[in-house]
Amino acid sequence: MEEARLAQEQEGLVTRLAEQYELTAAEALPRALPEEETEFARARIAALREQIRELGPVNLQAIEDYRAARERLEFLRAQEADLQEAKASLYRAISELDKRIKAHFYESFQEIRQAFQEVFTELFEGGKADLRLVDEDDLLETGIEIIAQPPGKKAQPLSLLSGGERAMTAIALVFALLRVRPSPFVVLDEVEAALDEANVERFSRYLKRASEHCQFICITHQRGTMEVADALYGVTMEGTGVSRVVSVRLVDIETEAS
Repeated sequence: MEEARLAQEQEGLVTRLAEQYELTAAEALPRALPEEETEFARARIAALREQIRELGPVNLQAIEDYRAARERLEFLRAQEADLQEAKASLYRAISELDKRIKAHFYESFQEIRQAFQEVFTELFEGGKADLRLVDEDDLLETGIEIIAQPPGKKAQPLSLLSGGERAMTAIALVFALLRVRPSPFVVLDEVEAALDEANVERFSRYLKRASEHCQFICITHQRGTMEVADALYGVTMEGTGVSRVVSVRLVDIETEAS
């Protein structure tokens, strides 16, 4: 009986070696521990089994989940690299565009500045004016300061001029822009309303000269401006809610008179 029992235990151990460790008895024998190390090994095995038990149930789907997460991570990294390259390319384009804008702005500014100096002197029939950049080191954000010196006065910023002088200076700037970038026709809506009679005469004389190269449509109440017009159109009120347009071609009248 004892012999049969031992044989059965031996058979069970051989089966266990094969199933759990994939070893035969012949392969396992050389790996047997000395007697004095057996207790330590058993204690170590017990500790490892306890750690495995504390880990909880094994998630067999974790390997597949890990593979999918890794693929997703690699995809996102590739997308990030593309976005970083696109960002760098965009910044390069913005930098190049800024350079072109600065060069074009500075070139146009100098043209307008030269034209403004000329037009101001012609319009005021004397004096001088200038356009200055507030911050030449930052052309994209800089402001522009207008310095004007009407005849017989000192140079001052636009804000310190009288209302009429400010209006004349603004008109000079408008005509300077038209000189640099001509237009086939221009509408002026009471731009000379704040001018006194002397300045209206100066304005009308300049307007007459400028009309040789451009057609002006002026909305005005100033007689001096009307006098240099080729045609006048007036709107009158004949009654409540009833208006009437009256037109006069001064050119035809002058021709008949001559």
